[in-house]
Amino acid sequence: MNNQIYEYNGNAVTFQLGNGDVMVNATDMAKPFSKRPAKWLELPSTSQFIEALIAVRKSDRSKLVNSINGAGTWFHEDVALEFARWLSPAFAIWCNDRIKELLRFGITASQPTIDTILDDPDNAIRLLQRLKEERAEKERFATQARLQQEQLKIAAPKVQYFDQVLMSQSTYSTNQIAKELGMSAVSLNRKLQELRVQYRQNGQWLLYAKYQDKGLTKTHTYTFYHADGSPGTSMQTVWTEAGRRMIHELIK
Repeated sequence: MNNQIYEYNGNAVTFQLGNGDVMVNATDMAKPFSKRPAKWLELPSTSQFIEALIAVRKSDRSKLVNSINGAGTWFHEDVALEFARWLSPAFAIWCNDRIKELLRFGITASQPTIDTILDDPDNAIRLLQRLKEERAEKERFATQARLQQEQLKIAAPKVQYFDQVLMSQSTYSTNQIAKELGMSAVSLNRKLQELRVQYRQNGQWLLYAKYQDKGLTKTHTYTFYHADGSPGTSMQTVWTEAGRRMIHELIK
């Protein structure tokens, strides 16, 4: 299926080319005129037309009128043109031109665009080359995103280990202890720094000598993935039960 989206008076209308026929999104067609395909389908004249078309084309109604959840109502080109005439004669002519061009060339364009291509074919080649490059770029991003998803799946066990083991009940993050004390993690870290319990170095909180080697904290290295999919590592310091108890005593 080849979908083509075109604008009529600033409104998008989707045409779909497949198996030598064109389907048109009737929901799109009706929007510029503040109407709905369902209303037109309820008309006795519409029912008579569709029944006659089914008999002449030896077709099924589902191939002529198709409602798709989330995608609106679609009409076969024969039905779409009849619907377009009901909406507006000028719109019907525009739809007919688009359908003819799709069936003939597989693509359609407004007359000014066609004239531009004919007047300057070299520019048309450059535009098509640019389109080809844009599509290649989109495919590259799609491939990159797929690889990142695969890497995240591989990393899932490590993430689960971090959540379930490092952050288990036997250790506590600064944020957890801060909540117990009715504070924010930023405020608690600042307070512990003022009390000369810890200091910050290279983005990590470290204990002063007085509090080292007392089993107050544990430091773990865990793996994460950057936005481009490359792996990285980071240090995470958590407090033991003894460290949690000490903080409560100091703050209170």
